[in-house]
Amino acid sequence: MHNRKGPRPSPPKGCLWIEEAAAHLGLEVTTLRKWRLTGKDVAQKMPGFKVGRYVAYKVDDLDAYLNRQYQAALTPAASRVYESRPPEPRLSRKPARAAA
Repeated sequence: MHNRKGPRPSPPKGCLWIEEAAAHLGLEVTTLRKWRLTGKDVAQKMPGFKVGRYVAYKVDDLDAYLNRQYQAALTPAASRVYESRPPEPRLSRKPARAAA
């Protein structure tokens, strides 16, 4: 555990600390930390910001992200629409037998 003195302060109004933000999204804290390190949180339009030594996320940004995920699940993307044609048959790797 970290060497902290005293209780952790409350987050700014309308924000959650990274642990509560991860729980709000249904993610592990390590996932949200990886997203923050790789910039995926900014790409998803929910940037975290530092308040002292803590990372906070705005609840409105988290809810907007969840809403975008929900809308994407309802609307099929062009890349997710599959052809109705059945797949091509697999070719056998065994050589054909010679006719006798």
